[in-house]
Amino acid sequence: MRRCKTVEAALAAVSEDGLALRDVPEEMKTAEVCLVAVREYGLALAFVPTAMKTEEVCLEAVKQDGRALKFVPAARKTEEICLEAVRLFPRALRLVPERLKTPAVCLEAVLRRGLSLLDVPVGLRTEEVCTAAVRQHPAAMQYVPVRLRDGVRDALVEDADASTEPETDGPRP
Repeated sequence: MRRCKTVEAALAAVSEDGLALRDVPEEMKTAEVCLVAVREYGLALAFVPTAMKTEEVCLEAVKQDGRALKFVPAARKTEEICLEAVRLFPRALRLVPERLKTPAVCLEAVLRRGLSLLDVPVGLRTEEVCTAAVRQHPAAMQYVPVRLRDGVRDALVEDADASTEPETDGPRP
């Protein structure tokens, strides 16, 4: 990429390719340029100056690519940002600080990738979370605490029973 000589040129460049932000001179990395860049390519957050990594910019980055959570400063990580990240990239649960691994964030991750149960803190491996994980990927059963396995199996059996019941349109004459 050619060196941008104006903010307008930088804005045009990142509008077309968010990764172009890496070649934008620091003095031209305005809030608008950075926001446009991460909306186009979430991982461009890596090239956003720390002072420009506002909650809005970070949220937009993870909405575009959950892997961008890696570049969100610890002080900017919120439950909302982490939830958005795991929605798009469930493995981002590994990047979520323990304090933000809430039941909602953990459930969202396992609903999309059952094996993410491995990254759910043991204290948050509830029957609901574990059942959701195993429904999504049966191999997640290996990460279910022993005390919950019978309940998870029962829920899966109920699922199987419900799916095999014949559908009826009401009483038949």
